[in-house]
Amino acid sequence: MKRVEIVAGVVVLLIVVGLPVFLLYPHFFHKTPHARPGEILLVARTFERGGWSPAKIRVKKGQKVRLRILAEDVSHSFQLMHLGIDTTPIFTGTTKVVEFVPERVGTFPFYCNTRCSTRHENLMGLLIVEE
Repeated sequence: MKRVEIVAGVVVLLIVVGLPVFLLYPHFFHKTPHARPGEILLVARTFERGGWSPAKIRVKKGQKVRLRILAEDVSHSFQLMHLGIDTTPIFTGTTKVVEFVPERVGTFPFYCNTRCSTRHENLMGLLIVEE
């Protein structure tokens, strides 16, 4: 085989295999954002893929909390009813920042409020506010 034919074959193979992978699985090519100083990165995944990460968040009463919420696999939202927080949808691969100051001690569940999977109702985490 001539060198040109080999190079052409490799290019065609990259296009035939690489293009569908690139288009169908874009999350392989994006870095997961890191929490910035003073914030907590909360990753939302469908329940089948592990749910909230972390599933428990510990904070102090009266201190400002800044959550950067990433919808990793499908569109999600964040609802913390006991503190009056309910975001709009967070679209796949994007983040939304939520800030609040918890004024009472306790354990408060948070949920995804966007129908994200067949086991959506199991997508729950806990915010633990300590003295």
